[in-house]
Amino acid sequence: MRFVAAATRMGEVVAWLEDARRFDPASALAAGAVLDRILWASPDDRCKADPESPGTLYPRRLSLIFKAAELVLKAGGFGLVVIDAGAGAGQLPRSIALRLAREAERSSAAVIVIAPHGVCGAFAALSLNLTRLKASFSRFTPASPALFEGLVIQAAVVRNKLGRVGGSALIRAAIDPAAPGFARREGQSPAAPIRRAASV
Repeated sequence: MRFVAAATRMGEVVAWLEDARRFDPASALAAGAVLDRILWASPDDRCKADPESPGTLYPRRLSLIFKAAELVLKAGGFGLVVIDAGAGAGQLPRSIALRLAREAERSSAAVIVIAPHGVCGAFAALSLNLTRLKASFSRFTPASPALFEGLVIQAAVVRNKLGRVGGSALIRAAIDPAAPGFARREGQSPAAPIRRAASV
């Protein structure tokens, strides 16, 4: 959402293509995105696995999302294309990944693929691995229900064609930055860098 917000504030048009129906306009707006500059699309719910290839590991719905991304990039005018492949995404066929990479380069657009694991293989310029380290909850009194405060996430660079690999940082994704579980020590930034072996 931060990437989307930054792109739309700079006047870029963003395409958000997904299978999981996780795009949340309220979250995008809260992050500072300009909703009028976002195209959201998802396959029709009637699209199931490809009937011509019943044994295939790559569902037709996901193929449609990547085909839509290719068409959006060919059309031009988009500065950022976000593809949320969902939890069931498998390794992207090389032919699709290659076409997507070529169209992204030709159109000078950034493409972000959100998936539970690497799906673009050697065609990814940068791959980040996000790991949830901690979920914070608080209670006003011992008898009160637990209130969710946010997450502590470790972001690690696992592939980078332009620089070094292995760097990592902590991201404190808090609903309220002043929440007790997220109170920062003096001089500590919200995304303070950490060593790779460090733990929270």
